[in-house]
Amino acid sequence: MGNKTLTRADLAEAVVKKIGLPRNESQELVELVLGTISTCLAEGEPVKLSSFGSFGIRAKGQRIGR
Repeated sequence: MGNKTLTRADLAEAVVKKIGLPRNESQELVELVLGTISTCLAEGEPVKLSSFGSFGIRAKGQRIGR
C-alpha cells in the first residue's frame, strides 16, 4: 500500500473483494468493528487482535509549551 493512508472505505472495499459481502453490509461491518474497538479503548480496556497487534491507552506526560 506504500504511503497511502488506509481509510474506512478502503477497508470496506477489501471486505467486498475478499468475502463478497454487499458494499453496504461491508461498510456496516467495518463501522461495527472500529466502533467496538473505540468503545473498549474509551472504557480503558486493552484490545488485542491475534496475529495483528494490541491497542491501549497510555498516559503521557504533558508537553512543554514554547
